[in-house]
Amino acid sequence: MENLLAFILRVMSARDPYTQEHSARVTDLALELAREINLPPVRTVTLEFAARIHNIGNIAISESILHKPGRFTEAESVMIQQHTILGAKIIEPLELDPIIGLVILHHHENYDGTGYPHKLKAEEIPIEARILRIADTYDALIHPRMYRPAYSEEAALAIMEESRSCFAPELLEAFFKMDSIQA
Repeated sequence: MENLLAFILRVMSARDPYTQEHSARVTDLALELAREINLPPVRTVTLEFAARIHNIGNIAISESILHKPGRFTEAESVMIQQHTILGAKIIEPLELDPIIGLVILHHHENYDGTGYPHKLKAEEIPIEARILRIADTYDALIHPRMYRPAYSEEAALAIMEESRSCFAPELLEAFFKMDSIQA
């Protein structure tokens, strides 16, 4: 499994070095949150693997879109949103734990049902994907994107607080209490 993960990470990094750095940071945050809520070890292992490769679908997205310096058009946003579906399909033949595919597929679902790709809500979303949603959002906010500068940690937490309906309430509260994100 380690060799497979190393291979996948190498492929992802060759396509987009930012993705590997982002995934490593998101994994660390997700694992810290998993510890905070006492996620069972077997689920934590699944979360770790899924977090490391959660954006694997980006390898199927055009570089001109991935590296676009400005805001996405509506059509480009739709293409970017496909990365969750593409990622789940890419790893399907590997016959990994099915939860890994579900986490990749659903890591942009919102707790209130407004996310993508299937508009799942609350407990319909695997807990690993709910954890990843929080860690992924925070990391994306505190690091610069092609279309905007990074937010401060305080501003990122405020944005997440304002968007709290997107996140599982008990997980968000646990995240806010984590030592690594205390402002």
